[in-house]
Amino acid sequence: MQELLADPLELLNESGNAKIVAASLNNARKCDRTVLLAWLANSLTAMAFSKEAHSVALAAISVAAGPDRNIFAEIFKGYVLELSMSQFGHEVLMKLIETLPSSLLRFVTDELTGQTVRIAQRKHGCHVIESMFTYCPSSMTSEIATEIAGEADHLVRNWQGKDVVQKLLEYGTPDCRSMIIRKLMPQLVRLSVHRIASHVVKQALEFADELEQQMMAQSLLKGSKMISTSDIACSRGGSSILQEINNLGHCRTQFQLRLADAAPRLGKCRFGRRTIACFGLQSSPALQGQQL
Repeated sequence: MQELLADPLELLNESGNAKIVAASLNNARKCDRTVLLAWLANSLTAMAFSKEAHSVALAAISVAAGPDRNIFAEIFKGYVLELSMSQFGHEVLMKLIETLPSSLLRFVTDELTGQTVRIAQRKHGCHVIESMFTYCPSSMTSEIATEIAGEADHLVRNWQGKDVVQKLLEYGTPDCRSMIIRKLMPQLVRLSVHRIASHVVKQALEFADELEQQMMAQSLLKGSKMISTSDIACSRGGSSILQEINNLGHCRTQFQLRLADAAPRLGKCRFGRRTIACFGLQSSPALQGQQL
């Protein structure tokens, strides 16, 4: 390829040749890969944003080993935010995060810090943040994790932000999970019936410690001025959350009593009927009266 193309940037408009170069990187011997990487190095940033040529950047990152990996921090430093917003660039950035040792990725966290919440709500950026939480040690992601946890009550209402908070609940430290739950608690009842946020409330229950689970169950049992326990039971997300509470066994008797009183209403709604079945209330006198 070096004989065919004097300038690697020609690949930006030549998808066929880009595929050939990517295949060459994957199949070359170690010494030849080093030569190819050196030839491509100054062009990889531009390639990362290209529909035709980003496959070359992906292949370069995948095959680089040992000292060859050190070039990527210099190549992509200063471009993290731009890559995060790009349809093709975010794939390249994710490949860096998934492939390189964390010691070479400090520039990524440095550039994301202070911008994490904004990036987490973007179509492509959310996947970059999720990759950071999945592949990097918590000691390295502590600052961006704190930013996400601190805005969790807002992020959970956004489809992309919701996914990022869920990923942090799964991979974050116990302290970080507790911080997220504390942020959700003041609005827990409202969030439990929200079509997006309810997914996070359910997962928060799964990862919470026993005391936090009890606290969340009590909050949902109490309800709010605008939203009752029966309102929660009649919503898609809320009914799923109540099923999780039932599985955990917290406040089960209290929920049964509260839901039995509301059985006539719950029996008219498919999510309410699902909640009734979950708590074993099919035979309750209130529900039998409704069925008659």
